[in-house]
Order: sequence, then C-alpha cells, then structure tokens
Amino acid sequence: MNPIDNTIKFVLSITDENVNFFAYKSQSIKNKQSKIYIANVKVNCVRCPQCGFNHLNHNGHYIARTSYPSANASEPVYLELHKERLVCKDCGASIMASTSLVDKYCNISQATRQKIFMHLQDDRTQASIALDNCVSPSTICRYLDNYDDLFRRNYDYLPEHLAMDEVRGVGGQLHFICINGASNHEIQQILPDRYKKSIIEYFNKFHINTRKRVQTVTLDLNSYYKDIVKEMFPNAEIVVDRFHIIAMMTRAFNQTRVQTMKKYDKKSIEYRLLKFSWKLYLKHIDELEVSQTFYDRHLRQQLTQQGRVQMGLDTDDTISSTYDALQGIMSCLKNHDKDGIVHYLYKNENLSFQMKETLKTFKSNLKIVLNASESKYSNGPIEGINRMIKQIQRTAFGFRNFHHLISRIKLQQMRTKPNTKTELEAA
Repeated sequence: MNPIDNTIKFVLSITDENVNFFAYKSQSIKNKQSKIYIANVKVNCVRCPQCGFNHLNHNGHYIARTSYPSANASEPVYLELHKERLVCKDCGASIMASTSLVDKYCNISQATRQKIFMHLQDDRTQASIALDNCVSPSTICRYLDNYDDLFRRNYDYLPEHLAMDEVRGVGGQLHFICINGASNHEIQQILPDRYKKSIIEYFNKFHINTRKRVQTVTLDLNSYYKDIVKEMFPNAEIVVDRFHIIAMMTRAFNQTRVQTMKKYDKKSIEYRLLKFSWKLYLKHIDELEVSQTFYDRHLRQQLTQQGRVQMGLDTDDTISSTYDALQGIMSCLKNHDKDGIVHYLYKNENLSFQMKETLKTFKSNLKIVLNASESKYSNGPIEGINRMIKQIQRTAFGFRNFHHLISRIKLQQMRTKPNTKTELEAA
C-alpha cells in the first residue's frame, strides 16, 4: 500500500484504481506557482482489442498534463499522468491506458468540467469562471455552445397555460419569449427576434392537436400577439396581464396629475398638493392609512394618508373623476368583478383625455380584459424571468453571441447538476 497514493487520492477525491500516484512537486506554470501530482496510469486489459491475443509488450509512457479543480485559484493543480503504452507483437496495434479522470484527447479533467458547469449557473462573468478554473475564456465559450440545446426540442408537447412577452437581448434587439404559465414556469422557447413570421413558424412545428391543448395565453396588449394566438391556438382564451392594465391607467393618471399641476403657480398650495407625495395617489385606496397621521413638510401640517390624497383631489374635478376610475377598476380586478369593470369602462364623464384614451383601448379589447378579472394566471412569472435575463446581461457586460446568452439563461434557471453523465460529456 502506497501512503502517498492514498493521501493524494483522499485529498483530490479520486477513486480510479488504475491511477497510482507516486510523487508530487511544485512548479511555475504560466507565471503561477502550481502544484503537480504525478501518477502512473496502467492498462487494464490483458488481450489485444484488435486481434484478441495476449502478446502485449511494454512500449513506454505517454505523459499528459491535466488541469484539476483547486481550492485556491492562485495555486492551480495539475495531474501529470504517465499513461502506459503497450504494443501487440502479433498485429502491431498500439494500446494506451485511459482513465475516467479525463476524456481521450483532452487536457481538462471531468471534475473541472463539472465545476465549470456549476459555476455557469451562478451570476458570474465567464472571465471570472475561467480564472477560477485555470482555463481560457474561449474554453468557457465552447462549453456554452454545447449547452444551447438544453431547451426543449419536443414538438409533441405544449403546456396548457402559456405566457408570452419580449425581452431585450443581444445588441439591444427584442427577442420573443414564452414560458409555462403554470406550475414550474419553465422557459418554453426564446427566439432570436419577435417578428410575427418567426413566431408563427415556430408554433407551426407543433401538430394542431398539440396546439389545441393550450387553454389560456397571458400577454400584454401587443396587437399581433392576439392574432398569433387566435391563429395558432384554436381553443385558447387570451388573458391580458393585470399588471399592464394597472400600469396603463396609472400612467394616464400621472399624465393628468402633471398636466393639472402645471396650471397652478409653483408657490401655490394646489401645486404642492399635486407635486409631492404623488406615490400616495397610486396606492390602492384600501391601503391608505386612515387613522395614523404623519407630518407633511410641504404642507406643514399633520394629516393622514387618506386625508392628504383627498386634499389633492379636491383641487380639480377632472383629476378626482380620473382617480375614481383608476381606483374602481383596480378594486374590480382585485375582487374579480366583471360587471364593475364594464361599469367603469363606459362611465367616462369628466375624465381626462389620457384616461379616456386608455379606457377606449380597453373597450376595444373588452373580452380579454374581462378574462383578466377571472383568470388566476398573469405575466408575473415571465416578468421575473425577464428580470433574471437583464441581470445576466448586466453581469456579463452584454453578449455578442445569442446562443451563449440562451445557454446562460437556461443554466441559471436550472441551478441543478446534470441528470446524466452524457450531459457532462457533451461539453
């Protein structure tokens, strides 16, 4: 029993019995002081794989240096493997020892590859991953090229609930993204663009019976998305995301508030009422404090949040009516009140021009807006994924290669080890 071999194998978590360590040294490699562990790798066959005879002679060693994971990136670890070579006296075939530590014709160990795979699932730059694993950034890019196929390529399945949106990616271009709107929120596909033709071509790859399984599709008020859903998914109900409904109305109210505010002198009480504490106008009316007071330094008095909002609304009848429409539809969406939404959409007396235009848009899409009040699905999950994608690009200082971006997105969403050995070997 070799104590050096046992110790090194224990430290490096190596279990291959064909590898026998017999020495170690320290050496400067690429201007870094590195640790090198030297081992013999024996051939574990007794017969020639070509002719089947056992007339094998020793034919020296092939020395290969393999990178290995290190706890300290400033002190890289290498394995110097002396691979035994045999030659058959009968057929002249040459045999060389192999090990599970590293693939044939490769100088990067399997352990290093697995470590890179795990690091690619973190919010890190590719350059820092390459530095920690003592490989080049080009090597990381080659691995990402292989992980691009991690997206589902099964054209016999579509989830019952889809969510569609777009995300800004390579070169500031918008890409189409769709996910499973229920359960695990898995990314279904990300396309290089968001053109109607490209989206239809993608969904046409699915059989019509598969597309008929889709029951709901959540989206924003993008006009051609609705046309795509009607054409591709005959049985699907379109649901407008509630967030976009509220966002459009709050934007209209803010434009009304600013327009009304500018009618008054900047030193007037009306201007200060509409200028400051504007976030209180956008809160749901049930969330405003009605008993606890606070000191408003702009008005120089103690008052409640509800009282502060009411004082601003009393300055103008138009802004008061616009506020009532905003709060009314917010409450109806919260309480799943379809009749209430219809009431506020067609009750537009004394509303601002901006709010009237917004309600006009809702009335032209009345059915899908009403679906939003009933359905439990929304574009919240896909907005969260878009936020993750933005963070990936921000950390990486942008991507020039669309496929590398796709690979990082999928790997970061997975955050798990590969299920099979073949996924690691594909790298």
